[in-house]
Amino acid sequence: MFLRQFEYLIALEREGHFGRAAERCHVSQPSLSSALQQLESELDVPIILRHQRYQGFTPEGERVVSWAKRLLADRKSMLEDLAIMRRNLNGRIRIGAMPTSSPVLPRINQLFAETYPAVEIDIQFMSSDKLINELRNFELDVGITYLEGSSMKKLNTTALYQEQLSLMIPDTMLPSKRKTISWKEAADLPLCLLSPNMKERQVMDEAFASIDCDPLPKIECNSIFQLAFHVMQGDVATIVPNGFSRANDAFPGTREIQLVDPVVSKPVGLIWEKVTPPLPMAQAMADLLSNSHHEIQAALGKTVIPAEARAVA
Repeated sequence: MFLRQFEYLIALEREGHFGRAAERCHVSQPSLSSALQQLESELDVPIILRHQRYQGFTPEGERVVSWAKRLLADRKSMLEDLAIMRRNLNGRIRIGAMPTSSPVLPRINQLFAETYPAVEIDIQFMSSDKLINELRNFELDVGITYLEGSSMKKLNTTALYQEQLSLMIPDTMLPSKRKTISWKEAADLPLCLLSPNMKERQVMDEAFASIDCDPLPKIECNSIFQLAFHVMQGDVATIVPNGFSRANDAFPGTREIQLVDPVVSKPVGLIWEKVTPPLPMAQAMADLLSNSHHEIQAALGKTVIPAEARAVA
């Protein structure tokens, strides 16, 4: 039994096709198929449903895939742990992030790259549910998301900042003297919002519901940057985290107005799996950010979170 057999198995799960899985692993299709057949023989269970072509996994196969992910994650962690002992952490850190965390990501990445220059940083934007699922499957090392919900109890967490929301509008949509706007007033404007299945959108919907409003967006999209580009065209508004425009400085002709009545404030932080021993790449990021609150808050133009408000679960 070899680790490469488990790598082939995970590639097959991700690609859903023997040929593409072989290409992903840089081997021939016969070599990949032969290695997986050998794995089935060694484990003495059928793993793959076959009828001329790949049709999925057997129940035993699903269990083997789960173990394969854990085994390969442990191998990755062992190598990273040894690299830390040699003061030479390298490889890749896989970060899952909610779209509204984009203003703080450049500073986080900069801090990490300065401390661990040999590590590649891979960022994927995704919904909170998918982020947590990929953490549990060891497909991500860390996540940045809201620190709310029962699922957080099973994860390590550290608070980074409090997110508040603003309305991003074209410069000409409202008088320039307006510095705040109520959610009720915002509901009457032409809006483009994040997709309904995203946690960030659900936060917005809860705010609208609290003042008995249910606006119908003209556009829905899973990219906050696409929404901002639509605002630049001059006929719609969107909802963004405070400081989004300033942090990106890429959306001329737009400005932010703070949303009030109510003021929505949500804790955002780093999350990672609770495992023993801890995953080295995740622990390296957690240790770094635990000592970098001033830098993160400065990147957002905020005051520092008091020490007693920063919790590690």
